[in-house]
Amino acid sequence: MARGAPAAPLRGKGPGQRARPGDTPDRPQPGGGRDAGPDLVSAPAETHYGVLGIGPRATPEQIERAYRHAAGLYDADALATYSLLDTEEREQARERVEAAYGVLRDPSRRHHYDVALGLVSEASSPPLAAAPPPPPGTGRAPVVVLPDPVTGPDLKRFRESRGISLREIATASKVGIRYLEYIEAERKDVLPAPVYLRGFVQEYARVVGLDPRPTAESYVARVVSAR
Repeated sequence: MARGAPAAPLRGKGPGQRARPGDTPDRPQPGGGRDAGPDLVSAPAETHYGVLGIGPRATPEQIERAYRHAAGLYDADALATYSLLDTEEREQARERVEAAYGVLRDPSRRHHYDVALGLVSEASSPPLAAAPPPPPGTGRAPVVVLPDPVTGPDLKRFRESRGISLREIATASKVGIRYLEYIEAERKDVLPAPVYLRGFVQEYARVVGLDPRPTAESYVARVVSAR
């Protein structure tokens, strides 16, 4: 939320307890249970790997995907965390995500970090390739804006081009798979009310790397007008 989720997605808590940035990721799946994430080797939650919910053997592609999921969870309008974290806690979590991504996406910095953690020896060679850098000044992975109007098939094609499954989106966004399927198929007879549909499409867009607001506005406006 390379498959997997979140920025140290939120761990299940007891009544009255808040999740904190860096908590060990629990990734609920629609059928129950826990998603093992992109790597079989686990990492302590306080490490950069733990913050992104990945293991120390994660590939650059897995790091990019985990970062997109994690960054989306702590956006101001993210459905998954708006009622669990206050503004200050959300900002702290986002800063942790950005710091983790900044180190792990850079092969040299990641190598030195791994040496400091005792994961590799200082004499070992760092990875050769870095993940694509975010746009200057944003600190974020680039997002894409689809041409207007945005349709369900457009969303599906883009998702498949990124190699992201509906289960991954459901895990990262907490939106049920059946609603994601309805969105792609434009099942107007079973889609939720526009106010909820807009939020679902924003979460979908955020996970796959689309600009959430214009994607949702374009999709919802077209679907509503066609009803």
